[in-house]
Amino acid sequence: MTEPTNYPENPVVLPLDDWLYEAHPVAGCSTCAEAVAALETARKSGDANTRFEAARIVRQHPHGTGVSA
Repeated sequence: MTEPTNYPENPVVLPLDDWLYEAHPVAGCSTCAEAVAALETARKSGDANTRFEAARIVRQHPHGTGVSA
């Protein structure tokens, strides 16, 4: 049987990319306003998944098409 590989250092933990949490809402858009409010609440509570989802909604929301997400 072979011995497991041993590493001399602890693994490196990289932070998530900041762009995942970037959101540039459009003024007057109710969907963006709701998502930004959720983004801020999640940021204060440390909920990374909700922060990502809220920022994704703002990034991918179809503005100016009359379609709401």
